[in-house]
Amino acid sequence: MPRKKAARRSAKKSNTRVRKILFGYPLIIFLFLCTGVFLLLGTFPSLAQDLHITAKVHAPFVTSPATISSPVSGDYFTSAPVTVSGNCPENAVYVEIVRNQIMSGVAICNDNRNFQLLIDLLPGQNELTAHVFNLTDDEGPVSATVTVFYNPPANGPAQSGKVSPMILQTSFVYKGYYVGQELSWPISISGGLAPYTLDIDWGDSLHDRFTKASDGDFNIKHTYTSSGNYKNEFVITLTAADSDNQISHLQFFVIVNPVNNALPGNIYNKQPPSLSGKGWLVYAWPAYASVLLLTSIFWLGEREELIILQKRHLLNRRFYGR
Repeated sequence: MPRKKAARRSAKKSNTRVRKILFGYPLIIFLFLCTGVFLLLGTFPSLAQDLHITAKVHAPFVTSPATISSPVSGDYFTSAPVTVSGNCPENAVYVEIVRNQIMSGVAICNDNRNFQLLIDLLPGQNELTAHVFNLTDDEGPVSATVTVFYNPPANGPAQSGKVSPMILQTSFVYKGYYVGQELSWPISISGGLAPYTLDIDWGDSLHDRFTKASDGDFNIKHTYTSSGNYKNEFVITLTAADSDNQISHLQFFVIVNPVNNALPGNIYNKQPPSLSGKGWLVYAWPAYASVLLLTSIFWLGEREELIILQKRHLLNRRFYGR
């Protein structure tokens, strides 16, 4: 008798738990459907853009990495920015220098397959790699890592440790503009102590200066009145200073053509780079799939428990229509 009473009590608890869960599943399914529709609406524009990119005619691919010839591993610096130079492989059009996994500047490859640009260094160890790209922004192999060290002056800014290093960033594509066409380029500033003062050297003897009250993303804009120099490029250099007297630099380039004769699909019809996007989808889909899987497993477990209880005749027959 005690065993039967314990079994009835267990069955009664199971009935209550199963009943609550069964009544809750329609709501859970509805929420899953709503979330799935939301994710699909966010994904389809990205898929359409990816389809456009994969349909492009690729330039010859870069099959070997660039080489950073200066600086060399083990170099120590007490001032920044520093000059990074090296050699470009065949079919490479430009080089991005990445410092501690942060894109820190872009330089075009000249006719001698060389590149050179100024980059900032962070206090302590800096790992530099060169990423090469062809005309259609297809990336080639990454260079070997060059490790250098930066020891800022002991009485310099941000030495108290209360202010994080200030960092200027951008996203880059090999993008062309025309004379008289407004250029709009995304920039991001982080760290340091706001407000910030930014100086822009547009490479055409013109400069701009403005103040930014807080960190974050913004666009810089300019209109060129003549074409560029080598391969119609203009080198743009940004210098930012914060309220703690930290200085940060960023260098990249744009192409400015004197004649509006672009054909569809070439560098003058590319969309400008963007620092924002749908990167959240990278995390949203796995999270959605994980929750869906866990819920399905839980439901299957409850169904298995229900079947076992039915076989043992321990369920409330009136509740289940028996």
